[in-house]
Amino acid sequence: MNNDTFRFPAWLGLAQGAALYALYKTYRSSAWPPDLGALFNALLMLALLLPFVVYWSQGALVRTAARRLWVAAGLTLAGLGAWQGLAAFPVEGAARPPLAPVPAVLGLALLAFMVVPLTAGWARGRSGAALGAWHYPRLFEVAWRNAVITAQAGAVTGLLWIVLTLGAQMFHLIGVEWPKETIAKSWFAIPVTTLSIAFGLRAGLRREAFTTALRNHWLALIVWLLPLASLIGAAFALTSLTGVARLYERGLSAFFLLWFAAFWIKFYNAAYRDGAGAPTLHPLLRRGTAFASLALVAVVGMAAWALALRIRQHGLTPDRIWGVLAVVVGLIHAAGYAASLRRPAAPWMAGIASANVLAALVMCAGIALLLSPALDVDRLATASQMTRLEAGRTAPDDFDVHALTWQGRAGHDALRALQQRRGADSKPDALALRAEAARAARGRYGPGFGEDRGDPVAKVRFDAARVDVYPAGAAFPDALATLLAQEVAAWTPWQGDMSCFSARAAGMRCSLLRVDLDRDGRDEAVVWLRQDDGQPRVYGEQPGGWRHLGMLRPESGVPDSARARLGTGDYAVTPRRWDALRLGTARYQVVETAGADSDSVPAQQ
Repeated sequence: MNNDTFRFPAWLGLAQGAALYALYKTYRSSAWPPDLGALFNALLMLALLLPFVVYWSQGALVRTAARRLWVAAGLTLAGLGAWQGLAAFPVEGAARPPLAPVPAVLGLALLAFMVVPLTAGWARGRSGAALGAWHYPRLFEVAWRNAVITAQAGAVTGLLWIVLTLGAQMFHLIGVEWPKETIAKSWFAIPVTTLSIAFGLRAGLRREAFTTALRNHWLALIVWLLPLASLIGAAFALTSLTGVARLYERGLSAFFLLWFAAFWIKFYNAAYRDGAGAPTLHPLLRRGTAFASLALVAVVGMAAWALALRIRQHGLTPDRIWGVLAVVVGLIHAAGYAASLRRPAAPWMAGIASANVLAALVMCAGIALLLSPALDVDRLATASQMTRLEAGRTAPDDFDVHALTWQGRAGHDALRALQQRRGADSKPDALALRAEAARAARGRYGPGFGEDRGDPVAKVRFDAARVDVYPAGAAFPDALATLLAQEVAAWTPWQGDMSCFSARAAGMRCSLLRVDLDRDGRDEAVVWLRQDDGQPRVYGEQPGGWRHLGMLRPESGVPDSARARLGTGDYAVTPRRWDALRLGTARYQVVETAGADSDSVPAQQ
């Protein structure tokens, strides 16, 4: 290690834990108002990820370069975290700011991991540098070292919690409860976890020889999978030449192709390592796997084609946009590896180094852009879906309103726009009602969902004005309202949070349908206590008053908005074709198979 490098202090893990605990505690106590989501998420990303940039920099960078990297990484993480807070789906009535979605956090973590070896490997002007600016062996060493020590730290922390949990259970057996209660407390769990990770990373960094040996052992184990992957990939590519169109008729998936390509690329790198020597493969296998890189181009190319067809047919979604980035990175790897064949006199697969560096740079730039206002994933996906709807390429009944609820503020704004749609009678059409239901239901999963909110009666109160009665003009009996009020008063806080009577779901509506279900000439009442309730409750008027009779269970699927179907008159009472079979106290009902009539076989005469 250079004398100008540094060692991170052991207390950094404890400081990280204290910062995360402070953010957690103030968030849980609703000390952060919803309009400070940008600041909260910026601080959260800094506390969560910046310490790892410091850990991974030890021994890889001189002090001056490390400090510059920390500042740049901190500004980037804070800026992108703030944008994620601003772009999150705003929940009406929420007591706290929304959190950055998990995919965004994972993307930022990957970005933080990749910038350290890219910075450490920078060597402009050095002879043989990849792309003329990166010393690939150095980049390889730092990247693999950080990956191995992070895995080690994670394993050690997992073992720590296994030991703590087992120890607490042992004390529980003899009636001593404080160990079990202590490890469950956030003030203990968060700092202990971060401190354990820090010590695990520090131990790995102090034993670089062991880390290198572990890395080499792992690469030696998996290098023998390269010929197998090459054989499978080449056979698949050659077989595909017989009829590519039939592959897509069978539902060729870019997902599986990209994952196979990712493992294949991994095996190439296991053989290449830092490029200092020939791989430990027979010369015939080395030559065969080199030519198989052409098949890697074909596999990634088919993944790109499959993804392009999917986008053309169904538009963009966040997953497909990330898939486009994966395809671009995969094509860079594949093309760079195949380009090695142009230099037969060069060392085996000499193009791997430059391809890997270029792919890493493109991946870092892509992650940063897709998590920023420049190319926000949710905004691009929402715009694509709304454009298809307005152009008539997606039918209103087929439009996925619930997907918009997971596409941040852009999805929220699109749902609000859809709620303004009106039919010929100037009333909200089915899509407007579905959008309203999706937007209201999303609020149930906002910050603080599912917590004990104290007295359920104070937070959840029956309100007949929040019940829409169908068909229009049908009566809402006072006796039934009294019965529903009694049931609501007995709910648990969890039931209340889930219902349309919750104070935190002011935009949600209950639905009540008056319909005769038993053909006795009197209408029962079917009540949806949630807009997405798959099992509405059935009430009937009996000699002693209204009572709960049971519930409706769907036979095939549940509409995404019962209110949309009720409001547009898209419902009917259909008599059963089959009677039930009773065996003792059990009842059996025929569930018809789709197309049963057309599949019938004529009886023998």
